[in-house]
Amino acid sequence: MLCSTFHLTKTDQMHHVRLSFNKTLRLRGIRFNSTEVHRFEARKNEISAESAPFYPPLSSVRSDAKLTRIPQFVQKYHNYKFLDLPGRCLQSNYQLEGRVLSVRKAGKALYFVDLVQDGERVQIYASNKQMGLLPLEFDRLHALIRAHDYISCVGRPFQTKVGELSLQLLTPIKIVSPCLKSTTLPDKVSDRKLINSDRVMNYLVNPALRERLMVKSIVTQAIRNHLIADKFLEVQTPLLSGAGTGANAEPFYSALKAVSGQKLQLRVAPELWLKRLVIAGFEKVFEIGPNFRNEGVDSTHNPEFTTCEFYRSFTTLPELMQMTESLFGAIFTQLEQQSPLLEVTREPLKLYASLGKGEFPKYEFIPTIEEKTKVEMPAVLSSQNLIEYFKVIGLSVPEQKQPSALLNKLSEVYLESMSHVHKNTPVFVYNQPAEMSPLAKSSKITYKDREYEILQRFELFINGMEYVNAYEEENSPYAQEDKFKQQQGYKADFNDNESLIPDWNYVKTMEYGLPPTGGWGCGIDRLSMLFSGSDRIEDVLSFGTLRDVVKQ
Repeated sequence: MLCSTFHLTKTDQMHHVRLSFNKTLRLRGIRFNSTEVHRFEARKNEISAESAPFYPPLSSVRSDAKLTRIPQFVQKYHNYKFLDLPGRCLQSNYQLEGRVLSVRKAGKALYFVDLVQDGERVQIYASNKQMGLLPLEFDRLHALIRAHDYISCVGRPFQTKVGELSLQLLTPIKIVSPCLKSTTLPDKVSDRKLINSDRVMNYLVNPALRERLMVKSIVTQAIRNHLIADKFLEVQTPLLSGAGTGANAEPFYSALKAVSGQKLQLRVAPELWLKRLVIAGFEKVFEIGPNFRNEGVDSTHNPEFTTCEFYRSFTTLPELMQMTESLFGAIFTQLEQQSPLLEVTREPLKLYASLGKGEFPKYEFIPTIEEKTKVEMPAVLSSQNLIEYFKVIGLSVPEQKQPSALLNKLSEVYLESMSHVHKNTPVFVYNQPAEMSPLAKSSKITYKDREYEILQRFELFINGMEYVNAYEEENSPYAQEDKFKQQQGYKADFNDNESLIPDWNYVKTMEYGLPPTGGWGCGIDRLSMLFSGSDRIEDVLSFGTLRDVVKQ
């Protein structure tokens, strides 16, 4: 029970009703009333003077009433026939707890409180009569309650005259954790700088942002459940190691105090660790977890990000494509089932309905480029030959001139653009030249009279953005060693800091025998952006990008 001497005078209450909008202030995109500021400061001062009663041990506020969470309470009684009961009230005592969404006063003797927990709302009906209190005493005991406070209350299931399910209280509301910043909590935040610098506040007032985090959880669980149902083993591999990255990216470096001179790095991908497990006899493994790349921050990239990678022995590229279509269908179905509860998914699920149908369009790398440029690619894909090819087709040469960078530029211009032709539909780009991925298996393919070393690899794009990278894994230690040495040559010749860092220990491990294996990787953050209708990665990261994190 709240025992407090703080109360609002009649003049204060009337002033509260007649909010004076010409006295509002603007602070970093927030509008609030100067009188409310004064009241909350007075409230905060009273709480700080004797704070312990406002932060009680939870066990001390629990009662003999049946404790239940709000969603279960609503589910049980939302269709209950209260009209058949005296006073439309069930004679069973319940205790509910949660966060105050709003407080509405009908004089000094009646409060209506919207209480939320686990995303479900219920109305609290607090009247002096049910508590056996005089109106002034009732008002005094509840005067401090404000939106965003956490409270506990005991009462009975009840239906109001307008038919709304409520909890009719038997005892005064108990604050278990007050919100001391209510004056700075607007109805909605639109100032991007404020959103990024105080994510907690934004979650409190912005339902769409909370929903986007829920979408990410659903996407992650859908992937996990689909793979586990297919008998994959979920594993966790090292985030911190001594060498080897498993991807073409610049890592973060660190050092170990316990061992002098031991340099460490955060992983940029779990690939080599997961393939070690396949070598060790775990033939179907996957990992969902964070990776780190010492690169820029923009609307679709963050130095820390979440991926899913899986590896399955004896799996070909066409089988990986089929698995991708099936997995995307499972994600789509799971989100579709949750869509009535998630406003942000409704439009994306309409736009990307093709994700649930499978049979995505496919474009082969070299034939598609030649069809679009009307010029045959060089028989030898060296840096010099590709630069000449760029000149012939009128394409500007990128700053990095190693073959992989030049081929990536061609892919960006002529292949990734095909996903714009098939708007809102996943598109496979497959059979890339061997220069583009040193960890993928390759074989010779002839186009017309020209023979190329081609990867058994695909990338999946939607509207120009890459979502999946998959390939048959290089399983020859001899070929893998040669490819690592080639990467070292590119790094020296072209000063490429993002070339794959060789892991010679992995090559030695391959000598135990890596079976023919299919590997698959997907960005969880980007998928979450897609299905939540967001064009900024910060919206699906719990506390925004790294730039935002360091401010909080």
